[in-house]
Amino acid sequence: THPHTVELTVENTGERLAPQLIATLAEPFRRGTDRIRTDHAGVGLGLAIVTSITRAHDGTLTLTPRPAGGLRVTVRLPAAPHPGR
Repeated sequence: THPHTVELTVENTGERLAPQLIATLAEPFRRGTDRIRTDHAGVGLGLAIVTSITRAHDGTLTLTPRPAGGLRVTVRLPAAPHPGR
C-alpha cells in the first residue's frame, strides 16, 4: 500500500517476451506465442478482463517482461479514503 494507491504485482516465469508481444497481451483473445497449457489452452481473456476492471476503478495496469523470462503484471488502484478524513 502507498498513501494514495494500493498495488498488486503478480509474476510468472517462462520464455523471454518481446516488447511488441507485451503490448498485445491485454487485447481480448490474444494469448501470445506458444502459451498453451496441456490441461486447458484458455481463450486469452484474462488480461483483457483485468484491464476492464482496473479501468472501471480508475486504476492502471502495467505489463513488464521479466529479464530472465516471463511477465510481471502490476495493478494500481486508488486507495479508499479513511473514514473521518
